[in-house]
Amino acid sequence: MKKKILVSATACFMAMSVNAQVLFPTPDLYDTDMMSMYINAARETARVRLDNFMYYYDKAVNAYNGQQWNNVIYYAKKAFETDYEDGQLYFMRGVAYERQGYVKEAKKDYKTALKQGYREAQKALEYLEAKRK
Repeated sequence: MKKKILVSATACFMAMSVNAQVLFPTPDLYDTDMMSMYINAARETARVRLDNFMYYYDKAVNAYNGQQWNNVIYYAKKAFETDYEDGQLYFMRGVAYERQGYVKEAKKDYKTALKQGYREAQKALEYLEAKRK
């Protein structure tokens, strides 16, 4: 009896799977129109992300020049959420953290800036180390 139920259930499942594929065909991923659509969507997404990064980067620079440390931190965070990075922006956020007394966060951002090739971060790290002693 169990065997009949198992065979019946398997047959029903297979029949439903075949019907589902006939009623709802899967898209052909090698269809050039479909691939072109995906590529264009990816390009547009990347362009929007870069535009957003530049917008927040500019806002962070203006806040840095105006010594608005909370805004520097906020706009740098928003810029990094776009998945783009910049050593100078990490450095500026590190300065903002340092000016607000968040030495641990400042040191972390200075190290990241240095890893990304922003050499001025080395001086800031040395200053923090000397200040700590």
